[in-house]
Amino acid sequence: MPHKVGLGLCALLFLASGGELAAQGITHHLPLPPPALTQPPQGTAYHDPVFGLPIRRLTDSRQSGQSGVVPDYSKRQLWNCDESLLLLRTIGGDTLLYDAKDYHLIKSLDAVGGEDVFWHPTQPLLLYFNTGNSLDLINVQTMQVTRITTFSEYSFANTRGEGNLSQDGRFYALVGQLYDVPTGEMTFKDLLLFDIEQGAVVGRLPLPAPLEDFDWVSISPKGNFIVVDYGGYKTGRYGGLEVYDRSFNFLWQKPVGYGHSDLGLDPNGDEILVIGLYDADTNESILMKYRLADGTQTELLRHSPMVDHHISCRNLLRPGWAFISTYATAERVDQGGASPWLPFEDEIFAVKLDGSRDVLRYAHHRSRRYPPHVEEPDPGLYFAEPHATVSPRGDKIIYGSNWGDTSALDRIDAYLVDLNPAVRQPNGRRDRRPRPR
Repeated sequence: MPHKVGLGLCALLFLASGGELAAQGITHHLPLPPPALTQPPQGTAYHDPVFGLPIRRLTDSRQSGQSGVVPDYSKRQLWNCDESLLLLRTIGGDTLLYDAKDYHLIKSLDAVGGEDVFWHPTQPLLLYFNTGNSLDLINVQTMQVTRITTFSEYSFANTRGEGNLSQDGRFYALVGQLYDVPTGEMTFKDLLLFDIEQGAVVGRLPLPAPLEDFDWVSISPKGNFIVVDYGGYKTGRYGGLEVYDRSFNFLWQKPVGYGHSDLGLDPNGDEILVIGLYDADTNESILMKYRLADGTQTELLRHSPMVDHHISCRNLLRPGWAFISTYATAERVDQGGASPWLPFEDEIFAVKLDGSRDVLRYAHHRSRRYPPHVEEPDPGLYFAEPHATVSPRGDKIIYGSNWGDTSALDRIDAYLVDLNPAVRQPNGRRDRRPRPR
């Protein structure tokens, strides 16, 4: 049924938020190795000894008998619209609801699952989720579930786990997929644009068959563009990164591979994609920005390819920066400390989206993705990648860390960096935003 996206408390908070990230803290590009530090107990805050910001350990998976508790993914917003609640997940796939003021666990949302989970943009108690080919809405207080729509033509219809709703909550871009049980093969059938307000599919693009690669699809933050990462380095249609308008008219394509990425807003308010690329000529990793309107690219930062990263542009209420969490590659770990510490290694930082190469460096996450000297690293340690996710106002970050212990998945827990000491209004005063009642 149609669902209205009304103006509520969160929209008023959006209008009142404002502010810029101040150029405080560490802004140079030099190596910053982390000193030894004892892991804090759950609920304890400490100050990062290099960067000085307060960090709080939110969970203790081993003590609570859980299989690791982590943020879902860097591209997914953990906080609800007024930042009173937040979501974490267990490595086993459970969705956990936390109070975002004192960080106590409220309950497990047993009904919520699937690859697409989105907070409602204006109603702080409402959460969208898609467990297969249906979009549902749940009230996390009453646990009442409302079916928004079913994409009955498909076995699965979703973003493939990396897309988001438009910022106003109206548009949902997804891919319809058919699963053949006897062969186990998945066919990518159609790209769809669903209008939640109208309760109808308002755009469709049939995909060619066979389509060998498909990574993810998403609507852009303002809802003006549909972005698809098919993956790979193909230069022709239906390969690499393609951008369409809302009617699925093709706009441009780039052969960018499978780099980690996120959609966001730059300082001019333009809708953009930030993605990690590799420059084989210089053997460097590049953080690149593409303007969705025309594909114009802006290089943001270069660093060693021995440092991989995830990208979060979920700070849509305070745009202009991309938040990066890096982690050492398997090759880097196998060096065994023989090489000097690299710039930005195992860090969480922000890079400005204007091409200035300005950075704000916040924390060492102290997580190890790969155990040393193994040819085939345990794939479960994927969850030890920090997957740092920034809050809507850009003043808090949550990431996962095993504190260097690769022995078990229940060593992975969630930590929060409080950036409020670095967030100021343009006049230099602290951002005194309205508190939800």
